[in-house]
Amino acid sequence: MWITIMSVGIAAIAGFGITLGVTAATRRSDRARRARGEPLPSEGGALVTVRLRTFQWVVIRVVAIAFVVVGVVMSLACIALASRGVEVGMVIAAVAILLAGVGGIVLSTSMRRTRVLAMEDHLLVRQGLRQERRVDLGEIAAILPIANQYGGLQARDASRRRLFSVMGLARGYAELEAYLDERVVRPRTAAPATPGPDGVSVPTWRGAHVSADWTTTPLGYGGRPRPTVRLFVDGLVVVLHVADVQAVIDGRAAAADSVSQPLVFLATPASADPSSPAGQQMAALPPESLVLLPDADEPLVAVLRDSDALTFRRWVSGLPR
Repeated sequence: MWITIMSVGIAAIAGFGITLGVTAATRRSDRARRARGEPLPSEGGALVTVRLRTFQWVVIRVVAIAFVVVGVVMSLACIALASRGVEVGMVIAAVAILLAGVGGIVLSTSMRRTRVLAMEDHLLVRQGLRQERRVDLGEIAAILPIANQYGGLQARDASRRRLFSVMGLARGYAELEAYLDERVVRPRTAAPATPGPDGVSVPTWRGAHVSADWTTTPLGYGGRPRPTVRLFVDGLVVVLHVADVQAVIDGRAAAADSVSQPLVFLATPASADPSSPAGQQMAALPPESLVLLPDADEPLVAVLRDSDALTFRRWVSGLPR
């Protein structure tokens, strides 16, 4: 029993270590390339070309070829010993290893063909052994993260059908994220607000330096429209879940995380550690104030205080959710 537990533990630690090592090495290589000013390869005039890295498919192909060789040798041995009788287990193992090798070669070929070309107003997507197809930016209803050890993103249309997915280790991944943020995410967050559940537009809120409106934004699995608050601050659009903002207003939560980039937090002065940089910046603010905090030790994005904080709290409390 202890041997089994130890083996599983060692395998888990090794898997975690390999994941961290590969991710760190890849990101370090990308940072060095950007520092040297080396451009990414562009295919067919694309603004951004995303491809899996060579080592990702080469490793699989090498292992697959080794499996094929072993499988063929074992299969020939089974045929040669057929007259003397061969154990069923050996035949099954030979076939399984051979099929695994063939499957690995097909997989590596699929990975090598996979690419995403980001053009001015559309993307050309070729995933696996499928033919290349065009994806217009208007088709993308939601851009969702992929929950695995290396990360990534997937784009879905309004019917929740997956349009394409990109692995976080792929070459050009960061550039594609920036491309989608500029051409899909930001235009959508700045689009006109949608009507409320009863078909009537929800009144906007305006303060001295910040304004806000209620709308729906494709979020979560499948990109379902969710009620959100958009805060407009000096050209920056901060999108937050209505329920999260109401929780902060009611004192049920310390902060609300934005669902837009860059990451921003809506919080109150009481929610911050007084010894932290944010706490020190908010030390002199009235307790009923609301603050937009950046995800770093930077100056506050915006502060709602006095009448702005009071009217914003009343406005948020009446929003549909």
